[in-house]
Amino acid sequence: MNQLYQKGMTIKSLRVYFEPYFAGTTRPTANKTFFFLLAIISMQGIQSVRFLYTWFLKRIDTSGLNSYYYLLSQGKISRSLLNQITIRIALSCIPEEYSNYPIFLIIDDTLQPKYGTHFEEYQLMFDHARHNGSNYLKGHCFVGLVISVPVEIEGKLRYLSVPVGYRLRSRDENKLELAAHMVEQAVQEFPTETKAILLCDSWYPKGAIRKIVSADPQLELIANVRVDTKLYDLPPAPTGKRGRPAKRGRVLDCHLDFDLHTQIGDYLVGTRKVMTNLFPDPIYATVTTHNPENSSSYRIFISTIMPEDILLNDQELDTLCPEIPEADRNRLLPYGLYGFRWAIEVIFYEQKTFWSFGKYMVRSKNGIESYVNFLAIAYSGVQLLPFKQKKYAHLKKESSQVKKQLIGMAIQQEVFFYTFVLSIENRIKSLAILKAYEQWVEEKHNF
Repeated sequence: MNQLYQKGMTIKSLRVYFEPYFAGTTRPTANKTFFFLLAIISMQGIQSVRFLYTWFLKRIDTSGLNSYYYLLSQGKISRSLLNQITIRIALSCIPEEYSNYPIFLIIDDTLQPKYGTHFEEYQLMFDHARHNGSNYLKGHCFVGLVISVPVEIEGKLRYLSVPVGYRLRSRDENKLELAAHMVEQAVQEFPTETKAILLCDSWYPKGAIRKIVSADPQLELIANVRVDTKLYDLPPAPTGKRGRPAKRGRVLDCHLDFDLHTQIGDYLVGTRKVMTNLFPDPIYATVTTHNPENSSSYRIFISTIMPEDILLNDQELDTLCPEIPEADRNRLLPYGLYGFRWAIEVIFYEQKTFWSFGKYMVRSKNGIESYVNFLAIAYSGVQLLPFKQKKYAHLKKESSQVKKQLIGMAIQQEVFFYTFVLSIENRIKSLAILKAYEQWVEEKHNF
């Protein structure tokens, strides 16, 4: 395999990029993990681990198929450590001039249908999206964490979102606790002066997530909450009378007590500082509706960080929230930032559609988690590689699918010539062909 690590080759570049993931592992484990990541990137459709082995892995590795099943199910690589390394790489891609922009952590869960009862943690789950026409779905539930960082593409600010990792939820596990544990580990990788904003839907701003946001000064929360969440006015001024002063004001009605005078698209939007039962300190609440006469059209968003505490100038506000009227950008900034939560839905779609997320055929929980986390590492790798190595800078603006296809084709070409030359070397010992191969690699490979 050493011939594949020659200077200027795609596989050499990928080995350098993925090297931090192999720290502390044995050489055989590091090599097998790297080969598995190469297989994921180079194969455009994955049907199973056996498929990867048959069509790619056995061409470059003399180990058997069972060694890769062992890597997934019994491997010694810590998935938490892998997630933390992805965080470090993503943070290192932020240009110095964008260091004051917010960094987002996005949490959500996704259901994956599976047809077969022999998978560990296979269960019947409620499906609010009715993917199969039923309210219930048989399969697995994964909790995913995504990081979104500011990068520069063609001289302009863009946010790049990559998956940090996944956790497979067991029957007796709480999704909130799984999510909180992942977020807590992610924040530990942030520099002490850096704050992260956690974005999530209405399922998550409670329980363990609420506790970790309250306890960690580096973490803020912007979330959608249930429309029946209790909102209170700010505490009234002290009256001077005996007794403990009120901690909250009167109960607010989201239909009546918010001035919905700002129009954003089809929605009317109103904001104010409020108190809730979720957090002891005042928070910023935003109420939206597309039909004031219909009470079911109202939605509530909360933010533990106040707009005035997000230090951005007018140009930066215009970049982050172009759809919000200029006069209201400062006031509606938390609501505008919530829109970045959609990035995790895009990643779920892309990984399921183009990266064979649900094609695992390993049965153990440990093996399934390892498989989907390797997919996350491969996805984040092709997305972040152009920002880590200049030779790939021309791919910055391309989608993850285009990057995967181009890099995958280069990997396949290099593996083909590697195995072709080995065959010639063993049979003919032709130095002329070997030199021609080396010259082709040096002159033709631009990756």
